[in-house]
Amino acid sequence: MRPTLDRPSILWLMADDLGAGEPSFTSPGLLRTPNLDALAGAGMRFTAAYAGYTVCAPSRATFFTGRHSGRLAGAPADWPLLPQLLQAAGYETVAFGKSAPMDIVTPPRLPSVVEWGGTPLDFGFDRFAGQPSQLYCHNMYPADWTVGGRVEPLPLNHKPRSRRLCMARPDAYNYTTDLFADAAIGWLRARTPGPPFFAYVSFTVPHAGGWDQAPHAAEEGQPVGDLLQTLAERGLERSTAVFFASDNGAHEEGGHRVGFFNSTGGLRGHKRAFYEGGVRSPSVVRWPGVTPPGAVSDVPLEMAGAPLPRNGTFDGRSIVPALRGEPMRPPPYLFWTWRGEAADEASPAKLAGTRWRRVTGLLRAVLRPSLDDVMELYNLTADPGEETNLAAVERSVVVDIKRLLIREGVSCECFQC
Repeated sequence: MRPTLDRPSILWLMADDLGAGEPSFTSPGLLRTPNLDALAGAGMRFTAAYAGYTVCAPSRATFFTGRHSGRLAGAPADWPLLPQLLQAAGYETVAFGKSAPMDIVTPPRLPSVVEWGGTPLDFGFDRFAGQPSQLYCHNMYPADWTVGGRVEPLPLNHKPRSRRLCMARPDAYNYTTDLFADAAIGWLRARTPGPPFFAYVSFTVPHAGGWDQAPHAAEEGQPVGDLLQTLAERGLERSTAVFFASDNGAHEEGGHRVGFFNSTGGLRGHKRAFYEGGVRSPSVVRWPGVTPPGAVSDVPLEMAGAPLPRNGTFDGRSIVPALRGEPMRPPPYLFWTWRGEAADEASPAKLAGTRWRRVTGLLRAVLRPSLDDVMELYNLTADPGEETNLAAVERSVVVDIKRLLIREGVSCECFQC
């Protein structure tokens, strides 16, 4: 079975905490990302793509399970994950980079897939090279990494697993972005023609640490360009659908300030908050023969997708019509809830954010339980920066949204990071 237009190979490129305004294809500014710009020019750019959550772990879990973050803990024990479904469909499945978490239940304070009893090889991948530990993934120069099921040392790097370690000469050390990209490129060059593949390449930048945000965000485009060039060299460009996205919005940690680099593209909030800046993902899809080159879509899409399992409720839906440039009715609402000890106490939105479509425009509501269930309501069509709270004048909408949240009644208890 070879890749076809209906069954393409899939290359999924995942950034870590890359803000909606940081790639220059979304918001030309101080950062330049020419390779990402080229990908956007050859594919379809989504201006209203949303991550599965406002922090890493549950967002990635929604991607692998196709379930809402608030329903991860309620999934059946045999719930199939995305790589398992593709593996069963005849795909070769490989993962490079930050892999955690990809199990269904992600309990608080458990730092790694290894401690949950396995590696990505146990979750539907045929091959893996990267970091299965959720916390270890925050070191850009780790002392070791995992290849297959083995831990292999990286002797050039310092031994302490320090998130604050920043090398003065990064080219002299094993930078994770280079490691992961080189491993994926090596695999592409070595593989023989065969079935379609699903390659998940997940970078650890520009997540917070003791390093400069700007070069990590800007340089992320280089390995993307190298991977795309390798696809072309191997004759795989036309048969591979390429996805690029971030797991959540821009962070404001480790000394980074989202305003200086326009990291959120002018949107309010950042990682850990339920305002637009916390959940908006800079997203591009290039699917030759399907996505119109240079197209822009404003269809709201939640970044979770997998074939429909038969043994439970699947929360995702097909986005293929949007990729083809066809009209697609947006969902009536998207919502996120937060309940966890690791919640940022400074976050103004600890429980829920909701998008609500009415004749008055596209609305967002934020419920703040710490302030006696005070509701904030914004018209995103007229007020994309969420500056004018309409809750006092749109009381009927506020009542409807509170009823919705009560009806949905879900809460994310995932490992937060």
